[in-house]
Amino acid sequence: MNKRLQLLSVEKRRKAFQKIKKRVLKRYPNASTKTNSDGRFYLTDGFGGVIGEEYMLPPAKSVWDAWENALQYGIKLHQNLLRTHPSKMSADKVEAKVMRINRRRGNRYKE
Repeated sequence: MNKRLQLLSVEKRRKAFQKIKKRVLKRYPNASTKTNSDGRFYLTDGFGGVIGEEYMLPPAKSVWDAWENALQYGIKLHQNLLRTHPSKMSADKVEAKVMRINRRRGNRYKE
């Protein structure tokens, strides 16, 4: 939990935590918090896998940080990488995107 959240009231912190947890549970419905032998926390997807394991996320010091890391790195980063992956781009898609943008704003470079 960052310093900004520590200054909030308990009720607002609980609400922020529930918001994070809801977003993670939407993607991983069986997600749960586990601890390792060092007393650090990580999230499992409910089927034996660890959320964010493919990005080598270290276990968090608190439950809050574990859920927040799962949201930031396990879900958002994964979605961003899938969206912007180079193999997803092809010449046809790039050309179609440029044509769509030019149609939308009007081709200003006509002669």
